[in-house]
Amino acid sequence: MEILAQPYYVGADYQVIANSMAGTFEYEKGDSREAADFNLFFRHHATYSYYSDAIWFLTQMRRWGQLPHAKPDSWFSDIARKVYRPDIYEIAARELIVEGKLAVTDFPDFATESGFKPPQNTFIDGIEYDGTAPNAYLEKFAIGLKGDAQID
Repeated sequence: MEILAQPYYVGADYQVIANSMAGTFEYEKGDSREAADFNLFFRHHATYSYYSDAIWFLTQMRRWGQLPHAKPDSWFSDIARKVYRPDIYEIAARELIVEGKLAVTDFPDFATESGFKPPQNTFIDGIEYDGTAPNAYLEKFAIGLKGDAQID
């Protein structure tokens, strides 16, 4: 955590970083609260390469102008499948299981995993996100790029 506290990394106070890593988050001076899942490193399949996570990042890039032209839903899925590689993740996971370092139950069920989380509305804005329908998700926002709008 001392490394993270350095200015060219996170640059936050060492104690603030240490607290957040240990399950306590300091919202402001004197306001510390327990936040067990503030930082997830592995639990809840946090490291699994969900295509729906990649697509969410791409929707935000579209929304804020980093992708200046509208793309069909299939484009989002194709890009996610090129970048996120659950097949490589599965190989590593199986090695960890064989070595006895982790249990089968620590990983998604690879036989049934599609790479897409079910639709969810647990983001701070409460807007439901479905990784299989990125354009429908983008249309739910009052601000951001619509259609084939471009940024000059």
